[in-house]
Amino acid sequence: MQSSVENRRPPAEETPRRRSLFGKLFHGTGWLMATPFAWSGADRIKRGWSLIGDLFGLLRAGPAQDKRFKTEDRSAFDLQATAFGYGIPVHQLKARLAARQRQTARIAYTTLALGALFLVGWIWHALSSPWTATRIASALYFLPFCAVFFLVAFYNALLNYQIRSGRLANWREYLATSDDFWPS
Repeated sequence: MQSSVENRRPPAEETPRRRSLFGKLFHGTGWLMATPFAWSGADRIKRGWSLIGDLFGLLRAGPAQDKRFKTEDRSAFDLQATAFGYGIPVHQLKARLAARQRQTARIAYTTLALGALFLVGWIWHALSSPWTATRIASALYFLPFCAVFFLVAFYNALLNYQIRSGRLANWREYLATSDDFWPS
């Protein structure tokens, strides 16, 4: 005797769809009925240009500024107004700034070490490999990768300096400072 589970028919979504004779003969050739415009991929190109245009517009607009962090005259941090804007006490804002200062110092030193490590590896690889056109091209392609580490280290060191000095400063001011240059 068979159980009732074996006699049960599968639901409609589990049964395979049957094709007609016409469907079997011309299955997958629907693209032949399309226009040459669709064959060329112009729709994808159009969407790609639209995406590039949107990204360019966002790039030109620049990053959105956080209006809640306030500065006084001469770009000094206004801690009371900023703490009020965030809805926290001033001592808690100072603690957050101190934690951010430690974080930027760690990131700056780590990325500086990684940049130096990769640069030494790049120099060793460039000097030990034969000088062919492809080897020179691959060596030149790797240099921006090394530069990114140094730029991230410099950016975080600049942020650290801004937190230490308690004011906004540009990179020229940071390089020309008589204060301690290294992040702390």
